[in-house]
Amino acid sequence: MLFRNDIFLLDGVRVRLLDANMEVDRAWGISLDDVYAMPVCLPYSEIQDLPVEPAQEAILHKPSTSQIRYRDRAWARLSPLLDAHGAQLLESAGRKAIICDYAARTGCSPTTLYTHLRRYWQRGQVKQALMPDFHQSGRPVRQGANEVSITAGRGRRPTRGSIYQLTTTDADHFHEVIKREYLKDARHTAVDAFTVLLAEHYRYIDGNGERHLLAEGERPSLRQFRRFLGSHYDIEVRTRAREGDRDFEREHRKVLGSYLADCQGVGHYYEIDATIADVYLVASGDVSKIIGKPTLYLVTDRKSNLIVGAYFGLENASWTGARQAILSIAEDKRALCERYGVAYDPADWPAHQVFPKEFIGDRGEMISSMSNQVADGLEITVTNPPAQRPDWKSTVECGFRQIHSQIRPITPAYDPPSNAERRRGKHYEKDACLTLTDFGKIMLEAIIAHNRREMPGYALSNRELLDGVSPSPLALWAHGIRTRAGLLTRYDAARVRFALLPEAPAVVSERGIEFRGCFYSCPQAISEKWFERARVRRFQVQVSYDPRLADAIYVHPRGEKAGEPLVATLTERSRECRGLCFDEVAYLERLRAEVVRQTDHSRLENSIGLREATKLTIEAAKEKLKGSPRKSRSARRADTVPDRLAERAAERKMLASIEGSGPPPIHAVDSPRGPVPGAHHSPALPAPGADTPVPADSLQARLMAARERMFE
Repeated sequence: MLFRNDIFLLDGVRVRLLDANMEVDRAWGISLDDVYAMPVCLPYSEIQDLPVEPAQEAILHKPSTSQIRYRDRAWARLSPLLDAHGAQLLESAGRKAIICDYAARTGCSPTTLYTHLRRYWQRGQVKQALMPDFHQSGRPVRQGANEVSITAGRGRRPTRGSIYQLTTTDADHFHEVIKREYLKDARHTAVDAFTVLLAEHYRYIDGNGERHLLAEGERPSLRQFRRFLGSHYDIEVRTRAREGDRDFEREHRKVLGSYLADCQGVGHYYEIDATIADVYLVASGDVSKIIGKPTLYLVTDRKSNLIVGAYFGLENASWTGARQAILSIAEDKRALCERYGVAYDPADWPAHQVFPKEFIGDRGEMISSMSNQVADGLEITVTNPPAQRPDWKSTVECGFRQIHSQIRPITPAYDPPSNAERRRGKHYEKDACLTLTDFGKIMLEAIIAHNRREMPGYALSNRELLDGVSPSPLALWAHGIRTRAGLLTRYDAARVRFALLPEAPAVVSERGIEFRGCFYSCPQAISEKWFERARVRRFQVQVSYDPRLADAIYVHPRGEKAGEPLVATLTERSRECRGLCFDEVAYLERLRAEVVRQTDHSRLENSIGLREATKLTIEAAKEKLKGSPRKSRSARRADTVPDRLAERAAERKMLASIEGSGPPPIHAVDSPRGPVPGAHHSPALPAPGADTPVPADSLQARLMAARERMFE
């Protein structure tokens, strides 16, 4: 069954049902596909069972003031006519007479009344049907393959001159200059690109060969260039091309979501990052010496904004500092507070030893191979956001700003970053008086205050609002941990410290466990005869070490054995390495290698000098041998003993003649037995002067006593 204003198909033509009288089997409809259609009478019995066609979905848009004004004027003209002759107007007989009579009485054109009536019938017989289609006025403009927008052609009339009609050649010039000048360099403005456009494509050469700019109306205007730029290159395309994808994603992208969208609750994400604290510190031993600005690491829970770990010291932003910050999560908070003189309250540290499901850190220390120890040793995922995207870890970035805003008004020698950009900035370092310990106390107090402070702009969830949760980090953590406690893991400080130590292979030799230029030993290695077996064949073991101190290493169990690591300490061979870090040991090893290199060079020169010095003697001896009578080897060695005795007697005579005849007297030593007949005596030591006593422990006295014992 069809109802009023239903649409149906009749011989392939869409028809709207205007009215029906089932008693007389009559219905009136109007074609929707004919711009000059008028109502026609149809038998209702023939159309009542036809299927209803879906009406075209109207495009919802806010009408303009002129459209509303036009609709109201049309309705004011048409409503009296419809009230008086609504049903009669459906019949073709008498319709023209009624309309002409009404037009004569109201002073309105019959054509206008026909237009209003047709629109009224075809669009649903409501007042809104008289709304004009001003938004579709003008001609369509083709962008790419589709006609996607409507324009009014040339637009408003120019205030001066005439309008230059753009052509496809002009569009090609526009594209070429925009891509080359405007999109590739953010320093170039639209005016700069327009100037290049005119200089390259819209100048003429006069009779003197000089180039001149075309007059207005013969070239595009700046307004046309700006419109072309905006219509063919949207704001995202322009910004990405001029600023880069990273800057666009960081500064200009749409922000429709929330940083908490994928956060499942407290302890899901811990964000870690480092910055330079804007405070100058002094040496603890001499406060007159400035040591620069310290490094600040923060570990922040994304959901609650709770600072769960921190490091403030002189290490650079590196894995060493990040390791200390992660270790601080499990560190003894009571001992930490006592070390810096801060009052300890367990309620201020609710996340003690609680580790997250995932760490989010920079593509620096947290992307290095060292960070694998967090994933392998603690079974925590480490996520590295894209470079130059601080918005991916906005919680810890805002934490830095909040901490600095707290310490800025109370900390001496606070140097804001903006001071470095000022011409002749102030020298805040002159006020430096805080040592690293003093700064640590201030930072601990600031962290405790941050965790207690309420955040007025924090978006509480519906459950948190209903439960009356205060928007402070401590309260948010306490509320959220009720549902997350069974999903998180606690690790003590010893486990975390060992898990964060770097690992490397070491070699076991007969001299000890060799690692980074040092030699180590442990009782188990000695009892199991590691070093004796290493004399036959060396083998490797895996060790963990603290890069900051070379005094001890941790040796992992060998093979598939499970157990506690062995603590190996330095042997006496490496006693000089005690108290040094491995970097210092490596430096000393480089110095030792340089000494060896120089020694090798000196030894080579010494060997060459020896060869040069003995060359003539050896050659003369060989020549002398050649001139002697030839003998076999057995004949030459037959008289070895008599020849040796003869040579030794000759040697003794020669030495005696050089040193003087007879045995020299021995001063200051009276041998009880006297000289030994036939014995060979060494030359006497020079006797000390009569007035010079010989100390009993001097080298001379010891040598004299040795001579006395030799002659006894």
